[in-house]
Amino acid sequence: MSEKDERDIEITDSEAEPAEEPEDEARTSAESDDSETPDAADMDEVPAEEAEAERLQARIDELEDQLLRIAADFENYRKRTARQYEQQVKQANERLLSDLLEIVDNFERALSTENGENTPESFRKGVEMIFIQLTTLLTKYDVTPIEAVGQPFDPNLHEAVMQVDSDDYGEGMVALEVSKGYMLGDKVLRHSKVGVSRG
Repeated sequence: MSEKDERDIEITDSEAEPAEEPEDEARTSAESDDSETPDAADMDEVPAEEAEAERLQARIDELEDQLLRIAADFENYRKRTARQYEQQVKQANERLLSDLLEIVDNFERALSTENGENTPESFRKGVEMIFIQLTTLLTKYDVTPIEAVGQPFDPNLHEAVMQVDSDDYGEGMVALEVSKGYMLGDKVLRHSKVGVSRG
């Protein structure tokens, strides 16, 4: 083979080999690819933050629910305690007022005596004043007398202690009031002791 043919073969081989890229261009291309790909660590941080936010929100909701329940329980306790206190006060008033009714009975008897005209005027006026004071006190505490005479006998209001003959009232009617009864609001404080007509 001649020297000319060898040169032609070398030139052909050199043209067939691809040209190598410069190192700077290869590095730039690699860096460009890296910048376009998101970091795996950054991708993991986003779901972790969302999970933590959801956990905190759930805890806040739980605490708010507990606070509402506690507030409701406290309100129920306050109302229940107030009702119990009112009931205790009412029971104490019932005992006191029941005792006062005996005094009212005595004053009524003194004022209804047949020899009232022989009673000194000053004494009678004094007794009347005390009676008025007592009845005013009872009214203040919502104590009112029960109407009995002329009313049909009602075991819810009256206590029959005798039967009497009466021309004025029919059978089963209250013809005589032995002891006056009283109401405390809408509750019977003391039943009226009455005589019921036979008719």
